[in-house]
Amino acid sequence: MPQTIKKMVLIFFLSIATNIALANERFIPLELWSGGEITGSKDITFPKTNFKFGYKKKHSINGPIDWKNLRSGETIVVYERSRFSRKAGKLVKQLWTVTNNNQCLGRVFDNRRDRFIKNGCKFPLGAWKQDESRSFVSDYYDSERGTYQRVKTIKILELGKDDKSCLKFRWILTQEGSTLDDNTYEYCHKKGLVKLNGKRKF
Repeated sequence: MPQTIKKMVLIFFLSIATNIALANERFIPLELWSGGEITGSKDITFPKTNFKFGYKKKHSINGPIDWKNLRSGETIVVYERSRFSRKAGKLVKQLWTVTNNNQCLGRVFDNRRDRFIKNGCKFPLGAWKQDESRSFVSDYYDSERGTYQRVKTIKILELGKDDKSCLKFRWILTQEGSTLDDNTYEYCHKKGLVKLNGKRKF
């Protein structure tokens, strides 16, 4: 086979391999979580939102706002996510921000037990691949338990074809080797969280 043809064949197969790799990777924007318009930008920013979602629109996300962490003294940009909990008998409020070097969104505060969280991870951000799994160690503090650590693992189940496709992933919470929570989340463009463990009522 002539050298020129060999080079053309090699370039052809490299092109196919590159396209397959790109097709199996997606940039997941913050707007998929916050209900905003997805522009295709690969920059992770804090777009303004006042978004209601879920069954009967019982959940809301507002922000961004500046929040001072009373434990660290640091002021950071966060979103407030809230819902009324019959079980807790009050409005449950969580503060979320970009964490783990832009790999995810995570909670920094939860008013259930006034819990402070460092390096939380609940929603994947940035470039992820189909079937990819990543784990993150989070530091917790609350007045009842003091300080402790938990591990969050995210596994991509359905990545979708592009930035505006729905996303399905599994989220597992463990502490000292024991599983505390294991949920499957589905998010869609301009709808936010649409299913929790396959159910639309959550």
